[in-house]
Order: sequence, then C-alpha cells, then structure tokens
Amino acid sequence: MKKVLIVVLFVCIGMSGCTKSDDTSSANDATQKEMVKNVSTDKDMVARVGDDVMTKADLQQILSQIPLQYRSRYSSVQGLKDLVDRLVGMKMLAWEARKQGLDKRPDIKVKLDNMIEQILAHEIEQEIRETIKVDEKDIEGYYKDNQDTYSSPAKIKAFHILVDTKDEAESILKEIRGGADFKELARQRSKCPSAAKSGDLGWFERGKMDPSFEKAAFDLNKGEISDVVKSTFGYHLIKVDNIRPARTKTLDQARKTIEKTMEKALFEKQIADLKSRIRNDVAVSVNEEFFNAFANEADTTMKKEEPITNKGE
Repeated sequence: MKKVLIVVLFVCIGMSGCTKSDDTSSANDATQKEMVKNVSTDKDMVARVGDDVMTKADLQQILSQIPLQYRSRYSSVQGLKDLVDRLVGMKMLAWEARKQGLDKRPDIKVKLDNMIEQILAHEIEQEIRETIKVDEKDIEGYYKDNQDTYSSPAKIKAFHILVDTKDEAESILKEIRGGADFKELARQRSKCPSAAKSGDLGWFERGKMDPSFEKAAFDLNKGEISDVVKSTFGYHLIKVDNIRPARTKTLDQARKTIEKTMEKALFEKQIADLKSRIRNDVAVSVNEEFFNAFANEADTTMKKEEPITNKGE
C-alpha cells in the first residue's frame, strides 16, 4: 500500500490539474461559492479540496500510474472510494501545509524540485524506451556471436572421502563394497571440511578441481564409486550422485533474454547520446573542489574523533 501511495503522490505532484496555484486568494468568497456550485454539478468531478479539483481524467491518470499488481484493488466501487479518500486526505494535509507556508521553506522546495526532476527524467527515459525496437536479424546475429553465453558445460554432483594414506582409503573402500554407507563413512572418517555435509562437494564442472580428482570423477557414471584416487590433497574415494550433461539454449529459448540485453544496450547508448547533445546545449559541470573540501573535512573530523591512548599501550 505504501508503494501505491508513493506512486500516487508523485503523479499528483506532476499533474498541473491537481495543484493549487500560488496566486489563489480566499478573499473572493462569493466567486468561490459560485465555482463550487458549478463544479459540484459536473459529472466528471471526483472530489475537491478548496479550489483544488480532482476530475475523472485526473483519477484515471493516477490509476494508470499504479503498478498492475496493485491496480486490481481499485476495480470495485468501494476500492475506488478508498483510493479517493486517501487522495483527498493527502490533499487536505497538503492544503494545510501550503496555508502554513511549508511549500515556501527552502528545504521543502529542494525536495519538491528534486521529485519533479525525477518525474521529468523518468518520462524522458520512458519515451526513449518506447522507440527502441530490436530486429529479429539482430537477435539471430547476437545469438551466433555469443554462443558461449548460452551454453553450459557438463557438471556432476559428487561426494567424497579424503584421508591421508592409501591403506586407509583402501580399507574404507572395502567397507563400502561390503555394504557400509558412503555418506556415513564420509562423516566419520573424511578429513575434508565437507565431512560435515557427508562429503558433499555440490555441483562442479571441469577445471574446478585437482586434475587427478577431476578426471576420475568425470569418468564415473551416476551412482558409481571410484577406486582410490591420489591427488595433491591426499587419497580420495569419490561417489557421483548426479550428472548434468552439457546444454546449449536454442535461439527460441534465448530470444527474450537477448532482446532484453539488446534493448538495454540500445537504451543506454541513446541516453549517453542524449546527454552528450545536452552538454552541447547547456553548461554542465561538477565542481571537483567541493569534493576535495569534503574529503578534507571528513579527514579532519576523523582525526578529532580518534581516541587518545598512552604511548605505552
């Protein structure tokens, strides 16, 4: 609900029809009463607070800005009334804030200006996004040029037991072949930290393990247990729990991802080009001296806050 109200608040700030004019005066009571009478009979009027009128078009615009997952809450008459009540409550408080002159306070003006700029910048971005179209040929070309991105290597999920000597490994292997549980022996006898998880090494691909260990593991079929394997860490017994063969996504499977990736790249390029054009039209600069002064102030503050200790400590 908070997200919905935030969206509605932003929209109301950006809508000229929902904001009270600074030139408004309450002196002409007769004129205001006549206006109230006229607007009250307008079927398109939804609500009003003073001379701030919310029309049907305003409400539709507000609803269009609410995320789809929340919009269904306001599809019924009662839901719509609840939303209008919240908006009217917000407008009443905003009316009081203006009456008290809060909208003239420097800190509030900074907040309002910042919110308006966020909305305007967002609208420009949305307009650019709507112009971006990715051709099917471009998608196909991207797929061909980035095959590695859409391919995953073969992986195995394995358990192992690691000990210091070959004799101990052969003794454990004999127990396993005699019917002992591999995972239980891994918990009891393995010196690898994975012993806490019954020797579980999780999923891994080629190039991630000791070469001797890796070769032995990938030579096994699902459910098989290796002979004793020597590596730089000691002596292993390996059990392959599962195998995931190498896979490559088809163009159809990758199309949506590619389209989004290309749209993002095109969007970022257009934004960069637009900013470059703007810099040619208006002076844009960042004062590096401000950051230097800020760094010096922060450094001075940290030194002041450092605890004083005795030299012998």
